Amino acid sequence: MKKLYLFNKPLKLSTVERNPGKENRLSIFKFLMVLTPFLLLPDQNCKAQIIAYNFSQSTSVYTPVANETVLAVATDNTATLNLNSVVAAVNIPFAFSFNGTSYTSLNVSSNGFITFGSVAPSPFYTNPISGNTSYQGAISAWGRDISSFYNISGKTGKISYGVMGSAPNREFIIQWTNFRPNATSVTTNVYSFSFQIRLKETSNVIKMAYDQGSYLAGSTTVNGTAEIGLRGTSSAEFNNRINPTTSGFTTSGAGTANNSAQAFNTVGTLPGMPPADLVYTWTPPSCYTPTGIAVNNLTSVSANLSWNTSASSPGGYDIYYSSSPTAPTSSTAPTVSNVPGTSYQINNLNPLTTYYAWVRSNCGSGNVSLWSLDTMVFTTKCSNPPAAPAVNGTTIYPNHQAILTANPSSSANYSWYDSPTGGNLMFTGNPFTTPALTATTNYYVSTFTGNSGIQTGRPIYTNGGAFSGSGTTNFGMVFDALSYLVLESVTVYPLSTTNSSGTLTIDVIDSNGVIVNTKTVNVVGAPVSAPVEQVINLDFPIFPGTNYKLRPRGFTGIDGLLYESNSNAGYFGYPYSVQNLIDIKYATLTAAPANTANTGLYYYFYDWKVGNKCESARSPVTVTVDSTLSTSEENRKDTVKIYPNPFADAVTIDRPELIGSLSILDVSGKLVMQNVKAEQNLSLSHLASGTYIVQILMKDGTRQSVKLIKK
Repeated sequence: MKKLYLFNKPLKLSTVERNPGKENRLSIFKFLMVLTPFLLLPDQNCKAQIIAYNFSQSTSVYTPVANETVLAVATDNTATLNLNSVVAAVNIPFAFSFNGTSYTSLNVSSNGFITFGSVAPSPFYTNPISGNTSYQGAISAWGRDISSFYNISGKTGKISYGVMGSAPNREFIIQWTNFRPNATSVTTNVYSFSFQIRLKETSNVIKMAYDQGSYLAGSTTVNGTAEIGLRGTSSAEFNNRINPTTSGFTTSGAGTANNSAQAFNTVGTLPGMPPADLVYTWTPPSCYTPTGIAVNNLTSVSANLSWNTSASSPGGYDIYYSSSPTAPTSSTAPTVSNVPGTSYQINNLNPLTTYYAWVRSNCGSGNVSLWSLDTMVFTTKCSNPPAAPAVNGTTIYPNHQAILTANPSSSANYSWYDSPTGGNLMFTGNPFTTPALTATTNYYVSTFTGNSGIQTGRPIYTNGGAFSGSGTTNFGMVFDALSYLVLESVTVYPLSTTNSSGTLTIDVIDSNGVIVNTKTVNVVGAPVSAPVEQVINLDFPIFPGTNYKLRPRGFTGIDGLLYESNSNAGYFGYPYSVQNLIDIKYATLTAAPANTANTGLYYYFYDWKVGNKCESARSPVTVTVDSTLSTSEENRKDTVKIYPNPFADAVTIDRPELIGSLSILDVSGKLVMQNVKAEQNLSLSHLASGTYIVQILMKDGTRQSVKLIKK
């Protein structure tokens, strides 16, 4: 079964039509593709799969596929009919494993590559390795904007596929026949060559085979670069080839970036074109690196490391961790060997210390995977954190708020979260009044010593000339940590012309460019003309040091982040400081350690909140929403009312006989009255005007909270 798409619409076989009214869409798309190589997107703990494929180069007689099925054929030499922008969905006759996942179908692009997964590339897609479309993987034999031709010297271009050999050693072959190395409709200068992508059954080996090219008309030089190699689930995962214009095409080396490419020239000896019978081969590893590495349950002396099961189902896993960011090599001895499961608690760590951890699969008999290339960075907690607070849950009616109070209630240093680790900071203080809830909800509360929520940096975006920035890993804000601090949160303005959602990865790197903190969060974009702020909770521990950089390493789904210029009206001035804690010194576009100062720009991160708190573990608390109740049932026998509210000097308590004791707190969480005897008429004339929380302990052990206002 196969489908052809042009402008993401099904197309009849051998008929490739372009709507002239949509040429602007093509221009915009190509413009965006020019930008994408400069953005390295995050892909947590996945790069080790693709990079573990072994590359080799050889020669073998180019054999056109027999009994081919034609996907598309050029029918004219116009840009609409010469196979310039085609995508075809094709079934594979056997299960083919790529990057640890089995596939039975793929998408073929006329631009010299194939992709895996349900997300197909656009017909105009020309950067299969460096682009950020969220397909599950790509194999590119000549990734660039190319086209074919019709009836030049008796030859016509086509895309076809077929199967050679017999099970279990078949080859599925996708073939581009009589293609140009670039996209054009010129008929007076035509250089033609052919190439294949060959997928081998059982071994899952990938081959790219090239045939000798030649001029069918004219002899004018065609040159440029093509992306050749493999890509995984994102452009951060690549295994590609590169050669400069000064060396031959066949002398390529391993790519160093996702947009590394091979230079070509149809006339010159250097770099030349692929010679006849050139074959590139990528052989998959037999032992795959585990993915999904995470750290949780951090204490001052321990951390729990976990990961997903490797695709190769090894007998165990090796762990290497250190306070040094230097990554292990194949000869590095593991700190822990042959862990049988997919988690391990690391003990005997030092408080307030940053550690770096890597994991690899151990498939036995010396067969091990590469170490995970994405370093897991974590920092242990302070040495004497306060004890986790006690807190009781409560039951409320649907669409009501709950008042949650942590004990001991005399301290206001409480942080309330929506997750046991990470998550969003909901409130600082005690008690915490939840939003109106429609479903049972869990919250988590900690207590801390020290300070929290100190504002620094640009407090808000002040419309000093807004720009949408895609940025690179070098763009960011440089700062000094004058003492130990926690970078608690920042505000960003994600941008999208279509209000789309996506992810954003934020790093802190040190003066040598080493990542010391990282976090990926979900974001929602808005147009640059009406930016919407989004607070990102980071909780990054930062140790004293100079020339740290806060940067956006990458994003998905959105167009970029808002930043602003200072060139017109002096909207801001550096530095932004908190005495004895932090200095935000300047923006920069360059890489560490240079970090060349640029005080005319402010990049991405506004309203920094910092502190030096030492935080306890988080205690869970559940607000149960009883959907069987309704507001009309508030007079049931076990509910206590206190009125009037607001009151002047005294309140009335109905059914005081159900109450064991009362406590009264002010809005800061300070205990004002404790173990108050419940009376029907309770005098509170001595209280100052303000808002109070009455905590009620019922004789049956349940608790209630009531907010009162003293006039």
